[in-house]
Amino acid sequence: MHGRGRNREAGHTVIEIVVLIVLVGIISALALPRFVPPKAGLAARRLAADIQYAKELAVRLQTKSGVFFMDSSTYRVFQDDDVSKAAFDPVTGGNFEVSISGLFSDAILDSNFGSVLKFDALGAPLDGSDAKLTSPPVNEITITSGGETWTITVEPNTGKVTLL
Repeated sequence: MHGRGRNREAGHTVIEIVVLIVLVGIISALALPRFVPPKAGLAARRLAADIQYAKELAVRLQTKSGVFFMDSSTYRVFQDDDVSKAAFDPVTGGNFEVSISGLFSDAILDSNFGSVLKFDALGAPLDGSDAKLTSPPVNEITITSGGETWTITVEPNTGKVTLL
């Protein structure tokens, strides 16, 4: 009689462990998407940081520096008011050119002020013809990936970079 009781207890324990594993799997599957950062968000944070770097470069070097959007997925941080002269990338040690499609697969960027964003020696934002940027939404850059859209704005006068 005692042997059967142990078998039942062992059977219940196995069932409890299986149920527990199934529940943990379901909870993990539901929670996982919250912990996986969106691709468009990663690309937008990277671009916002690179725009801020271009602004700091302009102030530090006392020259016009900025970001040149080469196409819908590639941009170059430039210096000395020359879009063809890539700045030094302190992370890679090479030219500061970024292909967001290479890093974030289907991410696409679009700037609604043209292909060039410059900063003067005081950090004020300018467009490609050296005209001061006006109020938003004229100075926005959007990044889209996987149905998500992120917007980066550059404030007139101050050049403050904001990610929305």
